[in-house]
This record gives sequence, structure tokens and C-alpha cells, in this order.
Amino acid sequence: MVIHHLEWALIFFGLAALVGLYMLSRVFKKKPRQNSAMLLHGLFAGFAIGILFYFSAQETNSEIPYASIFFFIVAIFGGAFMATWDKIMNREMPRYFPLLHASAAVTGIVLLILFVIKHN
Repeated sequence: MVIHHLEWALIFFGLAALVGLYMLSRVFKKKPRQNSAMLLHGLFAGFAIGILFYFSAQETNSEIPYASIFFFIVAIFGGAFMATWDKIMNREMPRYFPLLHASAAVTGIVLLILFVIKHN
């Protein structure tokens, strides 16, 4: 069984989601976010989006998951904003910020899963 690029992207997005759920649980318990968890979450998501961009650049036909990529880019900017807000500006972050970030990421993952199912 050969794992396709998009399936690797889904695996890394899944790992990022697991770490993200851990961080979200800490937010709602009013505990500080851990730098190591934030770094791991960002690395997993970065690997996944990199694989997705690589797949899109290598694709010879017009079968590219544009909607999924859009929502992942929104999630990237949301994550960068939250990291800046929390760690660099050292301010109290509203609890709905992580939920907006997660909503964009989950929408991207669902759209990517539907794209993979449709094209396999």
C-alpha cells in the first residue's frame, strides 16, 4: 500500500489536531499554553501544509484542493496571531480566538478529506 501525498498531509494535520486539542483543553482550564506544545503543533501543521503545497505544485491537471488550502491559510494566520498575542505581547487572549482558529483548521481538514475521497 502506497500512501499518497495528500494522505501524508492528513496524517500530519491529524497529529497537529491532537496537539491542538491538548492546548485547547489548557485554554479552557485557564492554564498557560506550553511553548513546546505550541512548537510541536506548528511543526506538524507546517509539515502538512508544506506537503499540500508540494502536491499542488506537482499536480499536472487542475485537481487542486483550493478551498482546503484557503482555510488552512486562514488557520495559519490565526495561529500566528494567537502566538504573537500570547507569547510576544504577553496579553490575556480571549477564549474564542482558539475556537476560530480550530474552526478554520477543521473546515480545511474536512474539505481535504472530501477531496481525497472524491479523487481516490
